[in-house]
Order: sequence, then C-alpha cells, then structure tokens
Amino acid sequence: MDIEKLQNEYANQDNRATAYPIYVQVQELTFIGVIADGYSVCCPYGDGEDRLEHYCETCDMWPCWDEEQGEEEPEHCDQDKLCGYIWHPVEFCLTIKGAEEYMAANAHNHGRLRTYVSHFERRNYEMRDLLKEIGFKTEDKYCF
Repeated sequence: MDIEKLQNEYANQDNRATAYPIYVQVQELTFIGVIADGYSVCCPYGDGEDRLEHYCETCDMWPCWDEEQGEEEPEHCDQDKLCGYIWHPVEFCLTIKGAEEYMAANAHNHGRLRTYVSHFERRNYEMRDLLKEIGFKTEDKYCF
C-alpha cells in the first residue's frame, strides 16, 4: 500500500461539504416492505415520507424509476401501493475513489449502490488521533 498516495487522495478529494476527518459509506438501497397509507418507514404518521416510493406491479420493482436522477414516474406504475426503503451501509472507506472501486468490484453482490460522505465526530478521539498520527488531513484551513 502506498500510504502517501492514499493520503494525497484523501486530502484532495471532494469532501461534499463535510468536516474533516471524513469517511465514505457505500450504501445499498434496501426494501423494507409495503407501507399502509398514513404510515412511514419509521413510525405511524411519522415524517418518513421521503423514504416512501410507489410499488410498480408491471415492473415488480420498488420503484421502477429514479427520482434522484431526474427520471419521471412511468404512466404504468400502480399508485396505490407505497413501499418503504432505506439506504443501508454495506462498507466504509477513507476515499470516494476507494468506495467507487469497491462498488465496481462488488456490483454483482449488491443492488443499487451509492456513496455517502460523513465525518468522524469531534469526540471520536481514537479515529481522529489515528488519522492525524499517520498523516491524514484532519481539518480544513479557512481564510476569511
């Protein structure tokens, strides 16, 4: 492993407006179940509406279109059934490049995947100190 190359990739990647030190989650879209009208994935009458999608009997998928990619709902979709799903973490990486390489190598083991950047909390002293000790970026320098 070339640690200097990894440090450089880590320090120069798009941190997606997240505070350093960061980690990258590979998440898989996971079907939870058919949700009764008025309920959410989290709890009855909760605020989980963004986690609901229409089940399409024609395509037998949840959902058969991708709103995040700007796709519009096909006319053949059944509007009567709402299905819940969550983005479930399946792997953690230090870089987006590493996460994308994992996704490419393991696409056959998973459904729909995405990357999600998060940060180690301020009081996670172990990870913050470990990354700092081996020379990884642990903060941003801002000039105002």
